[in-house]
Amino acid sequence: MYIETVRFERVFDVQSGTFSFEAGGKCEFAVVLDHARAPTAGSTYAVALSEPGNWQKILGWRDLSRPTVGFTYRPWFLAVDLVLDLYLLGFAILVAAWLFGGPWAALAAFVSLVLGAVARIAFSALRNRQIEQALLAVSPEQTRTVTMPDMQVRHSDSTAPAR
Repeated sequence: MYIETVRFERVFDVQSGTFSFEAGGKCEFAVVLDHARAPTAGSTYAVALSEPGNWQKILGWRDLSRPTVGFTYRPWFLAVDLVLDLYLLGFAILVAAWLFGGPWAALAAFVSLVLGAVARIAFSALRNRQIEQALLAVSPEQTRTVTMPDMQVRHSDSTAPAR
């Protein structure tokens, strides 16, 4: 995870949740932060990216003038998606396990499906908590990229500044 602080000098091509922007002499196109609105020109955001410089892989964001953090992947959305997957695909897996392995195989398949779904939801919630902590740690004056190892150093020693 990489945290980048960007001041949007110019925001253009705003269409149904996507926008393009210019900042620091670079242009980025078709960026999606929040499907409801785009940032305004002159605003400063801290953005969590899964790859450095890749604005198509945004994990979360924060307008530095506000204390709230937005996320690309919310655990409740993942939970609803997994319930639909379990309903559609899980039924076929359970029937196949019952037919080819008996009731114990069906029970094992059911338990593994449920535990896998719970693990994915828990991982998503943990990841969002890490993203939120990293974005809330960014001050409005900070203009450089902060990487995940920087955040781990700050987490182990809360008095140490980010390197």
